[in-house]
Amino acid sequence: MSTKSAAGPAPEPWLDHLRREAERFAAVVRRSPPQVHVPAYPDFTVHSLAVHIGRGLRTFHAIVTGGADDSGAAVPEGPDAADWVLAGLEPLVTVLSEVPPDKPVPFPHDAGDRPARLIAPLLAVEVGVHRWDVESVLGDHAPIPADLAVQEVESVFANFVPRLAGSGVADIGGTVLLRAADTDAAWSVRVSDGRLTTERAPAGPSSASVVVAGAAQDIALLVWKRAVPPRPELDVTGSADVLKRFLVTDYIPDPRTTPAH
Repeated sequence: MSTKSAAGPAPEPWLDHLRREAERFAAVVRRSPPQVHVPAYPDFTVHSLAVHIGRGLRTFHAIVTGGADDSGAAVPEGPDAADWVLAGLEPLVTVLSEVPPDKPVPFPHDAGDRPARLIAPLLAVEVGVHRWDVESVLGDHAPIPADLAVQEVESVFANFVPRLAGSGVADIGGTVLLRAADTDAAWSVRVSDGRLTTERAPAGPSSASVVVAGAAQDIALLVWKRAVPPRPELDVTGSADVLKRFLVTDYIPDPRTTPAH
């Protein structure tokens, strides 16, 4: 779970998002064969992805409370893994609803002390993306709420891009404009001095080399490399080559080729 972010939204409505996404994740785990590999992220099985999510919830509970981290405990096999995930959810939601939002807490992976308010949106994104992943086993995807999808895009651009595409990036040959048609969110992406640069884009006409428009959830799935064009849900106008070069940039791990973590 990536943890680098200096600022972010207040916890609400992210606790609601986190609870809903985790409950949906657990429900799909319960219905899926535990040792089947997840098509959207093949190095995970249903069970190992449940372990990943459940341990993340417990790790952050320990971070906030200062208590013991039991994320390394044995995980039940089979459908019981879904109950184990949910058993880690409610204690975390409770403590996040009570902790002062600006309380500094020591994030994992040497990310330093960061405000507690960052945890709920961070985990809502993490669980939400992997909820979509595990749904690929049964092929039944619930919609991603537009505000969560926008946060999923923001999370990639704030957390992954500076770390993984901050230098040595090959020019993609132009600017990509990503426009979420069901919100007012839009982003521009380009390479400048070997660094992938992303920023919110204004409304109105654009001189971008390629424009990708679609619902916020489809823009998020594109940015997370879960569902890439050609797709009927995305309207692509302009240079398809510029878009392809952006998508092959290593700004985020590609789930099709990245080992489970």
